[in-house]
Amino acid sequence: MNIDEFISTYGFYRHRPQIEPAFRDGKNINGCLPLDIYSSNVLETLQDQAVEFGTLWESGDMPVLRYNEAYRQWRDQRIMECEAIRNERITCTLPWQVLKYIPSQMKRSIRLYWSQGQLGSCMGHADAFAHHSATLQAIAYGSPLIYSSINPVVTWAITKGGSTWGGQSVSEMAAGANRLGHFTEEMVGEDNQRIPKNYRNYEDEAKRYQSSVLFLDFSGEELVEEIFACCQAGQSIAMGNSTAVSGSQLDENGVKVAVLSGRWAHATHFTSYRRTGGKEYIGWVNSHGDIYSSSDEEDPGDMCWMDKKKAIEFCSTIPQYGAPYVVFPEAPYHTTDYTLYVKYQIPWPKHWRF
Repeated sequence: MNIDEFISTYGFYRHRPQIEPAFRDGKNINGCLPLDIYSSNVLETLQDQAVEFGTLWESGDMPVLRYNEAYRQWRDQRIMECEAIRNERITCTLPWQVLKYIPSQMKRSIRLYWSQGQLGSCMGHADAFAHHSATLQAIAYGSPLIYSSINPVVTWAITKGGSTWGGQSVSEMAAGANRLGHFTEEMVGEDNQRIPKNYRNYEDEAKRYQSSVLFLDFSGEELVEEIFACCQAGQSIAMGNSTAVSGSQLDENGVKVAVLSGRWAHATHFTSYRRTGGKEYIGWVNSHGDIYSSSDEEDPGDMCWMDKKKAIEFCSTIPQYGAPYVVFPEAPYHTTDYTLYVKYQIPWPKHWRF
């Protein structure tokens, strides 16, 4: 599907009144559109077109994947494999550590997360950052992918007809990531505040960075259990919600955790899993820049951790924005031998609390 075909099929921005930006401490907190008739139709269409998990494809666009028993079995097996790697304490799977230590031939950028600025582009950033995190974790687990940093504004703006005003829904962003792919910094530059004039020159190249997406159509504690299982399996999830994170603090285990307070209409992503002091946590990444003080564990200032109790509260408003989606990233390979999987020695942070 090319850009014009996408806009013709998914151009619901023409009918929907765009939301006005809202700011807190200079950060745009009103960029994720709640579920409405348009985004519901997109979600239903994508789910109807989904293929069974485990279906093999060798060419063409990346598919939308259906949540089924085959996926659960694959995820359970992946959880055991990831747990074995973590227990070895040789290969750290945290995306920021992977990016720092993988060989130069496996990365075309050292940029991971950054601020969305004044735009309501949180959904574009949540989607791009989930692709970043998933790609880097796949590399840690042995996949011969090459990491590139995605400019989050381009695909996001295309899904809105080229506009950078207002926000976007979860399902329409998922459609863009799946059908159009992503535009990397090498193609369109680093400016995430405006859509570049030359982006159509890279329409075909962007398809090399498509995402397969798998929707987690759950709610309540069941949704939280699904998200934890995905993170435990080394996957990343993009979503929108209205329960806001107002800051961070160290908990009783010395882990930097999110403080929940207030409301927003905002998109973010989950990635990474840990167990410390007998408690399970998942990583949560925002797009408001380096605002969460880093701990001695060297985690980025863009993220915090959430335990299950906090995640239940945070995720309680996710269904208002539509089903979140798991990202299966596509990226170029650094070798033509697609069977070559190499596990790298990536050190854990010096003061990491296992």
